[in-house]
Amino acid sequence: MGDPLSAPAELSFRRYGQDAPPHAHAFDQIVLPRRGVLEMEIDGKGGRVDPGRAAVVPPGARHAFAASGENLFVVADIGGALMRPFEALRERPFAPVTGAVRGLLDYLALSSKGSEAPGAIETGVASLWAPLLLRGLSAAPIHVDLRLARAAALIEARFDQPLTVRDLAAEAGMSQSRFFARFSEVYGTTPHGALSDARLRAAQRLLSDTALSIAEIAVRTGHGDQSGLTKRMKASLGVTPGAWRKNQSSP
Repeated sequence: MGDPLSAPAELSFRRYGQDAPPHAHAFDQIVLPRRGVLEMEIDGKGGRVDPGRAAVVPPGARHAFAASGENLFVVADIGGALMRPFEALRERPFAPVTGAVRGLLDYLALSSKGSEAPGAIETGVASLWAPLLLRGLSAAPIHVDLRLARAAALIEARFDQPLTVRDLAAEAGMSQSRFFARFSEVYGTTPHGALSDARLRAAQRLLSDTALSIAEIAVRTGHGDQSGLTKRMKASLGVTPGAWRKNQSSP
């Protein structure tokens, strides 16, 4: 079932391809969304990791997964001592990603300067971050609202388009007022806030990983034009797109 962990918790950013063969670990593993969808089967139970759901894989559980297209996930490998107070999480293989957990994921993005390149995350960060993750997941409601998850997935897939609350409520099959209230309650942000955050993450990624012009990045990420992107980044991050890109290229 693999080697034991060398630390109480290990974190990494990972990308996945098609059809990983079934396997098991000697430790708990939690898979959390950043971009894309990961189809998973855990001890015969199917589900997915998407913007609204994380997967909890207990020690010894046979699991397989597959993803297609652009994707990125945070994987937390958790040792037994750290997991012991939170073992109830093992009873549900797919747990809701609440606003609190999403905030922790955004913190990891900021600590990596927004690049989120696949690879290990610092041990010091993992030791502080993982207990907060476990508390956040434990405080989440038992059931994932699949209607809200569909809307959250639509935001991640079509952030570059002019999505409205009406569009998202229709995806969820709910009235606009009910959808707005439930989404804000579960995700800790409004639908517009979630859309704005998805656009900003995409812009940070393109600024870090491509040579596209800032104007082109603004269009591709739904900000309209360069001034719109600049305004958003200065309000949220305190820097202009040009300064952000320069910081990413600094040693």
